[in-house]
Formats: sequence, C-alpha cells, structure tokens
Amino acid sequence: MEYFDVIKKYDYETISIIQNQKAKLFAIDVIHDTTRGPAVGGTRFMKYPNEEEAIRDALKLSRGMTYKSAAAGLDCGGGKTVIMEMEGMDRTLALKTLGRYIEHLQGRRYTGRDLGVSTEDIDFMRTETRWVADETPAGVGDLSEATAYGVYQGIKACLAEAYGNDSLKDRSICVQGVGEVGYWVVKYAIENGAKVTISDIHPKAIEKTAKAFPVTVVKPEEIYGVSRDVFSPCAIGGIVCSETIPKFRCRIIAGSANNVLATEADGTALFQRGILYAPDYVINSGALIQWWYRQKTYDVKNKRDPREAISDLYPVIRNILKESREKKLAPARVADRYAEGQLKKGKTYRDIHWGYEK
Repeated sequence: MEYFDVIKKYDYETISIIQNQKAKLFAIDVIHDTTRGPAVGGTRFMKYPNEEEAIRDALKLSRGMTYKSAAAGLDCGGGKTVIMEMEGMDRTLALKTLGRYIEHLQGRRYTGRDLGVSTEDIDFMRTETRWVADETPAGVGDLSEATAYGVYQGIKACLAEAYGNDSLKDRSICVQGVGEVGYWVVKYAIENGAKVTISDIHPKAIEKTAKAFPVTVVKPEEIYGVSRDVFSPCAIGGIVCSETIPKFRCRIIAGSANNVLATEADGTALFQRGILYAPDYVINSGALIQWWYRQKTYDVKNKRDPREAISDLYPVIRNILKESREKKLAPARVADRYAEGQLKKGKTYRDIHWGYEK
C-alpha cells in the first residue's frame, strides 16, 4: 500500500485504528509530529469509499496540522482523527469511545471539530476526555469566525502582492462553500466593500447567506469559471487539480479549505499560470491560533490577544509570496520549506512518547 511510503517519507509518529463493533465505529487517529508540543487537530466525520481512503485523508490532514502549527510559530504539533460514517452506527457511543481513546493519550493529542462534527458531538466526547476544544465564549470561542478572520488577512496579503493595494473595496470575490467559515468570509468581504459570488451544494447554507448579504449565487459547477479577482475555496479539499485549473479566471486563490491542491504539481501549475496561491495551512490557521492563545489546558508563555496573533498571518503570507516571486518557486513549496525548517530533525523517543505531565 503506497501510504506506507508516505509514512516513512514524512516521519509520522503514530497511526491508530479505533474500533467498536457495538457502535459500528471505525476511526483512524494519526499523530504526525510532537517535537514542538502536543498533536493538535480536529476530528472529521465523513463517508469514505473504503478504509484506505480514510487513512490517506488522515495522513495528509495530520501533516498539514504540523506544518500549520510550525508556520504559525506555535508550540504544538499535528494530528487528525477521521471517523468513517457507517450505516446503522451508534453515533453517541462512537464519539464517547473516541473520547476515551483521546483521554488515554494524556494530553499528547488534543482535538476539536472538523467537517461533519457538531458542537453536540464534541459535548459527547467531552464526557470522556479533557482534551477537546470548548467553543463556548468561556472557552476558546467561535473557531469558524477565527478561521475566517485569518482568511481575510490572507486575501488582503494576496491583493497587496497582486495589485499593490490590499483594499477589498470593489474587488470581486467568489466563495465556494458558505457553511460555517465561508459564511464569515462572505461577511468580512462584504463589510469591506467587495462584490461577492457564492456557491454551495447545501441549499440551506445558500439561503442563509443570501438572506444576510447582497451576494450573487451560482451553481456549484459554475463557480470555477466565474471571472473574479479572488477565488476562495471554503469547502472540501482537492479542488485545485488538472481538471479545474484551466477553468480558473482569477488572479488569486485564497480560502479556508484544507488540502486545496490535489497534488504538489498543481501548485506549480498555478504558479506557471500566474495565479497567486495562499498556502492553505497558513491562511486557515486562525482557529488553531485562537485555540492556542485562549485555551486554559496548557501554561502558554507570552499569552497574546488571539485577534492580534491572527493578524500576523498578513506579513507571513506577504513574505511567502515575496520569496515565491524572487526565487521563482510555487508558494506552497516556499511554505513547506519554512514549516519543515521549524521541526526537530533528530527525534528521540523522549520527543515523541510523552503525555501532559511531560
């Protein structure tokens, strides 16, 4: 199986299969790197065609979380949990089982919401573990809004690179996916004078957003070909690929979706076409940053206001784009090099097998 080559190449630490036949639970938890600190990353609940696809997704997403943490300068690493949606599964029991698994890691792994997981789901997990994000105002707050604020900063950085002016006024922006983060991205764009076009496969999300803001709605299959300054993917990953790249009529791609590029070659293809790309794990790290500076589980040195820390994504992305231009490298590769440079090269067993009481 080719993912074993990926495991070796990118030095993954732990891959666990969590199963509970009574609940019909089959989940994969991946810890990619903990040399900077605990493995942070959400729990995803999705239908997958098979177990191997679920494992591949967990592998890719967990490494993205490591790079996201490193690029943001946070003292944590990357992990991800994927739950395969199964017919007839006992969702509550499945989530509680997963919570018990997370608890037994004693702080080496910290999780929260991702695609398909609600705040109610997280509450079920919290009955079994301390190591899940509390998105109430008293906890880490609304992480979707925090992510969107980072995307807003990233869009401004890209506009500055492309046009010499970071104002959104009268700029045209297409937002693909307006569920949670995408809704907030639309809000920031409209409030700052942009003209916004949206699409989503879920009618309720479209209805909610169109009722709240003056937007243009197009069908999901039409969004790629709409002429605009910025295309902001805020739904699923892998949408920038050999099939869609020829359709793009934009100057910038900057959104909250994870793993936007289907392959590394697609990042190069965008660069060759002159389309600026804000690396996904940098621009969408607002939630992680807010969690890090607001959570009370760890004694974080030099605590900062989360909004101020998220604003720092602006110069980070400006620098990535500047180096990309000067070195004639795709922005995704520049970002990878930077993140990889923040990781510890020579891991020891003491670096990777530890709990909260380290």
